[in-house]
Amino acid sequence: MKLLLHVGLYSALLCLAVSLQCYRYKGLPDQAQQQQVATTCDETHTHCSSTLITLRDLLNDEVIAKGCSTGEACDHNQTYTLSNVRISQNVLCCDTDLCNAHLVPDLGDDSPTKCLACQGLPLACAGNNLPSLRCGPSQKYCIEVSITTALTQDTQRTMIKSCSNYNLTCPGLSAFSNGQSPVSYSSSHLCCNSSHCNSGHFTDVNPGAENGLECYSRSSPKEVSKMRCRGQMTKCMDLMGSSPDDVVMSGCATEAFCQGLYPHFNIPGWASTVCCDRSLCNHGNHTIDLGAQKYPAKGGGH
Repeated sequence: MKLLLHVGLYSALLCLAVSLQCYRYKGLPDQAQQQQVATTCDETHTHCSSTLITLRDLLNDEVIAKGCSTGEACDHNQTYTLSNVRISQNVLCCDTDLCNAHLVPDLGDDSPTKCLACQGLPLACAGNNLPSLRCGPSQKYCIEVSITTALTQDTQRTMIKSCSNYNLTCPGLSAFSNGQSPVSYSSSHLCCNSSHCNSGHFTDVNPGAENGLECYSRSSPKEVSKMRCRGQMTKCMDLMGSSPDDVVMSGCATEAFCQGLYPHFNIPGWASTVCCDRSLCNHGNHTIDLGAQKYPAKGGGH
């Protein structure tokens, strides 16, 4: 009887002893070594996994997720699109204790660029003491985006550092004014093509001198006036709502803003952007058509 008890106890201890241990973590890849935590898996999870999640759009992000996994989930790579963002998941697995300590799926030798990563207040994103982001195959540049929003009495400033495919966004200024301030919204883009080169500081936008263009301006449906455009704001624009007569806001804008080359932000009721390049060609207090171009609102929740 005593022998049977010893055998039963030994079997229980043996079961506990063979439970797999893996590192658990979710966040930026370069912080995994400092922040990952060892955890004991349950009996259904026989592998340790490391999943690299990449998001590709105008700006990019990269997240590493570590933990316990079933065998079926291992080496399962997929790419899909959600809300105009292309998401890729690359998974690697191993089956010994804490074997995912340094396990990170590789994006390939054709994407050697690494960029500083940050999104927050300008002081927090300044300089080069920031997390590092490994860029995707088509992302050969690092980007700095300085965003100023002055749609209310409070002016807000945000900085973004990440990878970029350069394309039409750099160097560039995406901005508009509704007449209430020289610049109501601006997104200034600077790019460079070497690893960790996006170590600069916030860029304040100078609205520039009057450029000869005059547009209708409005910040509410009942307040329509005229304004003189400045600097690179060479288009008259209307932020449109759900119908042709629903004008949410009017003013001057840059070509890049008209084309939607800016990070996501929200203005209630905004569904599309209409731009034209003649003085007083935007809606103002009436609707006219002078060959205006219409673009979906990137910031309007679409």
